[in-house]
Amino acid sequence: ADSVTSGGTVIRGIDVDLMRDGDWTGFSGGATVKDIPARAEGRVKIADGTTSVEIASGEATIRGIKAAVAQPSSLSIANGTASIEKLMLDVGGGSVTVSGTASPTLDLAAEFSALPAALANDFSPGLDAAGTLGGTAQVTGPSAAPDIRFSAQLSGAETSQTRQAGLGPLTFDAAGSFSSAGGVAIDHATLAGDKISAKAAGTINPNGASDFALDLASTGPSLPLALGSTESPINLELQALSVEVAGQGMQSTLNISATLPSVATNLAKAEGIALALHSDAFDLKGRTGPISGTVTANRIGLDNPTIAPLLAGKITAKVAGDLATDTIVIDSGSVTSEVLDSGFNGRVSLADGAIDLNLRAVAASAALPAAVRGVLAERTQLSAALKRDANGNVTANAIRLVSGAFSADGQASLADNKVSADVKGALADISLLSGEAKGAITFALKAQGAGTAPDLSLTVDSDRLSVAAREVTGLKLTATGKGDIASPAADISLTGSVNDEPLDFRASLVTRQGKRFIDGLSLSLGDNKVSGDLALDDSFLPFGTVALDLPDISPLAALALEKANGDVRGTIAFSKTGNAPDVAIKATTDSISRGDLSAKTVTIDALIANYLAAPVISG
Repeated sequence: ADSVTSGGTVIRGIDVDLMRDGDWTGFSGGATVKDIPARAEGRVKIADGTTSVEIASGEATIRGIKAAVAQPSSLSIANGTASIEKLMLDVGGGSVTVSGTASPTLDLAAEFSALPAALANDFSPGLDAAGTLGGTAQVTGPSAAPDIRFSAQLSGAETSQTRQAGLGPLTFDAAGSFSSAGGVAIDHATLAGDKISAKAAGTINPNGASDFALDLASTGPSLPLALGSTESPINLELQALSVEVAGQGMQSTLNISATLPSVATNLAKAEGIALALHSDAFDLKGRTGPISGTVTANRIGLDNPTIAPLLAGKITAKVAGDLATDTIVIDSGSVTSEVLDSGFNGRVSLADGAIDLNLRAVAASAALPAAVRGVLAERTQLSAALKRDANGNVTANAIRLVSGAFSADGQASLADNKVSADVKGALADISLLSGEAKGAITFALKAQGAGTAPDLSLTVDSDRLSVAAREVTGLKLTATGKGDIASPAADISLTGSVNDEPLDFRASLVTRQGKRFIDGLSLSLGDNKVSGDLALDDSFLPFGTVALDLPDISPLAALALEKANGDVRGTIAFSKTGNAPDVAIKATTDSISRGDLSAKTVTIDALIANYLAAPVISG
């Protein structure tokens, strides 16, 4: 027959010759069963209720692995029991020998010798296993729930993962048993190599009592492990790992600890790491239950000057929660350092990656960027509710930042490649910026639109400021624009009055034919005037000239929260020599003073070359 179908099994290419020889019927041929080609030669006899089969030769190929009968063997079937008399198979150059009986009750023995570990490569792409396997197995008891005893020895073992980790060839030796009622019982298990050693013993039974321990350690000061990818490597140094399980399957006590001298990525390196996980009632079968953990690191080196100071000294992270089938519930968590005290709670979905966390942090303001420290108290508090949905959209609600006289509240989100942010705040005491100033300011920042080019707006308001005996009233700074790196645009205005003299500042950032310009730069405050137009290069360095006509600089100084008097007239010209930016100043003053410094009848004609990197003054 070309093919025969029985249920879901398709047998193709049937080609079998049958020959009668007395009580025996000889057979020779082959077929493909479920895409597994097989051939066999031998004879069969049925007499007195017993079916006897003698196999002279045979072979089958499963996923490219050839298994062949190594020597003639026989089996018989009587009263529903199959008896196998030393069936020896050559599998990939190794051997498997099976003897015993099979019926509703099993009594089978198997012996493995020199089986190549590479046989597993066809079943697990990328495994790239090497080494040889030997051992024995005994299967007894009901076929629906058999008891299995085993011993296994794997020598010269390597896989792509162990090679990447640099472990070298490994030797594994284990003996134990398995049953559905008793779980896995390990009499002994050892792993040995040039760089690693491990031992395990005990019982793991998801349906009953467990008592299991595993200890792994480096054979030197530490075991270097290379994980991750070429683009994002993770380099570990493992010194020790311990796992202990005890108690009933659904209420097991679980303890895991590890010591890692270092963990390094492209962005950070942590040193002196100790990890500990604990559960009083862990369900081994469902892998669920309450769990708590602590991780400490003696030092974290981070290639981020903004965050690195917050992680100075010893870092301790703690978490307590519950692991469910598809969710991690975090009842409480914290990360603390010498300058940081933070906490969090919420849940993380293992099914779709959704995150819902409430965050809080108190940090020493001295560890924050220098640009913001001046308006902060000794410590700064931050809180937020962070959400990430299954599609990767992120929302931060109830954002609140408080430190002394400074406060800010708002929300932000990034969803479907669109950004939305709305933050409002206040500085209740502007004297933190200058001892010459008194008063308060409020501000509001908004962003809306495509993530690569959102619409931006910033407003800063103050009803009244007092600076160096001058009153600044109705102050309002407004900036609106497009946050497009390729084609930025903005309009900026500042209005108000200083001692009843009107203030008006205007400027526009525009992009024309791929080039950036500041158009219509103008400032008027009473009789003081500043004006000009500037071009900006790719690094936003200015080119052009700004004209100064300042008969009384004191109100302008008040805007800068400074105290100064005098007059200045002249120009400031921005240019470039090669790649170095220059600024030329030509100005005159009849008199000028600030604090204890004063000058009269001064003329300035100076050039400051390369004023950003290595300024050189001439003139």
